[in-house]
Amino acid sequence: MRKYLLFFFIPVLAGTLSCSKFLSPHDAPEVVSHGYVEGVTPGNASIYNERSYPTVEANWPGPGGDKKWLAVNLGATDEPQSSVDDNSGRAGWKFQFNRSQAFHHNGQVLTPQWRTNRIDEDTKWQPENDPCRLLLGDPWRLPTVEEIRAFREAPFERGGMGEGNRTAAFNSTLRLHAAGFLHSFTGELRNRGTTGQYWASDHFTSTHGETLGFSDEGSGTFGGNKAFGRSVRCIKDE
Repeated sequence: MRKYLLFFFIPVLAGTLSCSKFLSPHDAPEVVSHGYVEGVTPGNASIYNERSYPTVEANWPGPGGDKKWLAVNLGATDEPQSSVDDNSGRAGWKFQFNRSQAFHHNGQVLTPQWRTNRIDEDTKWQPENDPCRLLLGDPWRLPTVEEIRAFREAPFERGGMGEGNRTAAFNSTLRLHAAGFLHSFTGELRNRGTTGQYWASDHFTSTHGETLGFSDEGSGTFGGNKAFGRSVRCIKDE
């Protein structure tokens, strides 16, 4: 039954030693990077030109549960510090459905200018428009809705959300947080620090795409307006 949104990681304590103290170079998580890519990166200013992302290995049952994922949102400069972190750099970039162009909102200014307030296409997210693939290479892509659901439904002890709320999302292997979204009308920033909304690559209708959403009240997958700007968390096909 479809669920609608109504509205491991181990916490790092102050003074905890770096993971490099415990992992050999062979065991250290892969880090992936990219520079400026025209038509994807929000702009060619130096603040957007270089990104490096840690990765995590999934260990939950179901689709996507044995793959590598980004440990932060696409476009993020750092890992979130809490489930309600409202830092713009940690929130990363936002994307409209089946569009490669990234948008960044620093809390006051949107970059670049908003392009469209309506998308009506009877298609899923196409590979040539997938920002994960365009920025990180062919093995990387957006997750499917089946992979998103498997993560949400997976038990906490396996790194999933256990069908929980935004606290469960943050305490999962993927460490998702309430990065907010951009409204379709003008790209206005909404709900950063309150809700998280993440795209899957599948479409729901011609105007709505499959989305994982969560708040303090709960979580679920739903058909989200394709013209909204939402977060992206990439997955890798080995």
